[in-house]
Amino acid sequence: MLLFDILSISQSYESFFKDSRIGDSKIFKYSDLLKIMNKYKDICSIIPIGLSIEKRIIFKIKWGIGKKKILIWSQMHGNETTGTKSMFDLFHFFLMKKNCDLVQFLKKSLTILFIPMLNPDGAEIFQRRNAINIDLNRDSIRLQSPEMQILFQEIEKNNPNILFNLHDQRSIYNVGHKSFNPAILSFLSPSISMEKNTYSISRKKSMGIINFIANEIYKILPDIGSIGRFSDELYPTATGDRLQKLGYPCVLIESGNYPKDFQKKIIRKYSVLSILSGFYFISFSTGIDLEKDYKSYFNIPENKNILLDKIYRKVQIQKNKNEFFVDIGLINFEKLDLMKKNISIFTKIVDIGDLSYFFAYEEFIVKGKKFYGKKGESFPKIGDIENFKIL
Repeated sequence: MLLFDILSISQSYESFFKDSRIGDSKIFKYSDLLKIMNKYKDICSIIPIGLSIEKRIIFKIKWGIGKKKILIWSQMHGNETTGTKSMFDLFHFFLMKKNCDLVQFLKKSLTILFIPMLNPDGAEIFQRRNAINIDLNRDSIRLQSPEMQILFQEIEKNNPNILFNLHDQRSIYNVGHKSFNPAILSFLSPSISMEKNTYSISRKKSMGIINFIANEIYKILPDIGSIGRFSDELYPTATGDRLQKLGYPCVLIESGNYPKDFQKKIIRKYSVLSILSGFYFISFSTGIDLEKDYKSYFNIPENKNILLDKIYRKVQIQKNKNEFFVDIGLINFEKLDLMKKNISIFTKIVDIGDLSYFFAYEEFIVKGKKFYGKKGESFPKIGDIENFKIL
């Protein structure tokens, strides 16, 4: 079996993986996709497979000649771009190191079918939903959107052995509840039933793959942050849940967050390495190998929704001459600025009170200092933009 040294691979990311033609901005539009795909036409087949609602062509990129088929898609949420960038980083590696043992091994073992930007209309305006405001990740039963019809047609046509569903994760998830520990990556093997402890063969396989990936990524984690696991609550109309129930092992990867890595440059690296680890494991495993360690999947701690972007602790506020001491929690929100063609970030108050069981990327202990709103208010309100002062 070919040696897979995740540490040395990680150290070579900037040299051999990162496609420098893809910028650091979170924006990755349809025009960006068309430009970057052309670079890989000599090592990949690029095939049109349908049209979005606004008549943008959706493509499939095929690489490899192996018997094991992996179908992977990204940007079904138009504003979640890390997975798309990560896959092109992998194609960059396949191009730059096309004669190395690892690439040759993967090429002979796997056929990778990649659908980048399943939601090109949403990507064009940095929007989660498609052009008629359907969340594609909740349209797996009715299949009203042409984008989801295309995805399911490709899955039925190609009958892949494994599916990878790539997403970006919000900054609210912490791993564990004892300390600040943001989820750098999160994984999910989607459920197939409302009943707990129900594991089909397809689910066991995806659980086994995730367990292998997590064990590899643990070897290269930074000092801050870790790997989380989503709750296995069933969402019947969700894409992964539906496909896993239909018998397709589905690995969901969420690119998470790291302090001050607003553009997810660091996170992009971990996303690339997690996908590559999964490819490697699948390439040498039999069906039984994939599922034999599935129970270890539950060793990955669950995500906890206890993380805010900012917390001001023990702020003095006033109402009707009565004074109170509260914590003020805020979350960053993003919006595409069409004029400037960049993303503007604004921060809103989302919670007020005792936030002692929450953590934050930025914390300010301001005990005794007073809250002053922009218009002279002496106490905060949920939904207010961060334009207040604490003095």
